[in-house]
Amino acid sequence: TLARTKPIIYDVCVTLKHRMSRPYLIIPQFIEQPTWGGDYILKLKDWDGAQSQSMGKIGQSHELSSTSLLAISVKNSVELQPLINNGGDKQSMLVSELEPINLLIKLNQARGNSFQLHINPHTKGTKWKPKPESWYFLENGSITLGVAPGADMSQYKNICVEIDTFMNSLSRQVMHGELSLEQARLKASDFVQVKNPWQFVNKHMVNKHDLIDLSMGAIHHSWEEDMENAPLGNVVFEVQIEASDDEATIRSFDQGKIKDDGSVRKLTIDDYFIHLDSDPTHNDISYLKRSREKNNLLSTDYYAVDIIEPKEKLIIQTEGKYHHLYVRDGSVSIVGGGIVVMVRKGHSCFIPSSLAQYTVEKIEPNSVVLKTYSVNT
Repeated sequence: TLARTKPIIYDVCVTLKHRMSRPYLIIPQFIEQPTWGGDYILKLKDWDGAQSQSMGKIGQSHELSSTSLLAISVKNSVELQPLINNGGDKQSMLVSELEPINLLIKLNQARGNSFQLHINPHTKGTKWKPKPESWYFLENGSITLGVAPGADMSQYKNICVEIDTFMNSLSRQVMHGELSLEQARLKASDFVQVKNPWQFVNKHMVNKHDLIDLSMGAIHHSWEEDMENAPLGNVVFEVQIEASDDEATIRSFDQGKIKDDGSVRKLTIDDYFIHLDSDPTHNDISYLKRSREKNNLLSTDYYAVDIIEPKEKLIIQTEGKYHHLYVRDGSVSIVGGGIVVMVRKGHSCFIPSSLAQYTVEKIEPNSVVLKTYSVNT
């Protein structure tokens, strides 16, 4: 009897895995950002009705992460919204039940973010974890990227320290009731404008569908607020290796922000300047911008993004890697393992690595899909 048990269990596992080898709609995880979020992401998903009004300002939508939920019974993205409201229930499963996920893929609507960087992935002997990331802009944006040519790093650091010291002083005064929050914010704004840390970095306007690759790490960056030229903020399809902010994001300046409770963000200025790459070549936007080559938008040591513009039914091989499909424009049908999934603009689909091949077919003309996959899996 024991001799027969193993094959039976193995057969059950193989059968179960085969049944799970199919495309899945991904239930997005929304992150509220009351100060700089908005309604772009909800409208992108066509969820700007009464049900979504209670969600507040959305700054991020996690389109794929290690904790993503996959819809089991829902196979049309227009029917996904109820699963958001009830947390998925029995109609969903964790993607980790299929396989480990090392990528975090996000939609962002953000402005006024801190000056920051992530370490070079080859750096040794530090507590910081690398977080290779790349940005694909869905609308025009405003950013800082790299330190300015000839910028005095010593002066830049001194100004960051001065601002941080001043901000912490304001915070203490608010906490002790010596200053109102409004007074402190005015003082902070004035002080920051005079010190002008932006003088040390490169400011850029970026265009819709520009792609910036920061996967090499150690490069200064921020998403800026520019209500005149980028009124929507920075709307970005972002791919990164999943790592928490506390473990991976090194900040030198937080835009002079004071939270509603009077506190200010703790910065790591010394580490920012230790790990900052100030090589002028690496800090030039032309070095960091990527251009499409045939059907490939981006190839890094960690992940790649291809663009699919299906004129007719396309057969795609997974080659043992999971695929994330994000519909940038139009709508498509995705077929695999005997299952048909309909995905509209703004929504995502997961293809497990166990599914050998699948097809993508346009439902609307001029449909465009971004296919992201890990290079290391």
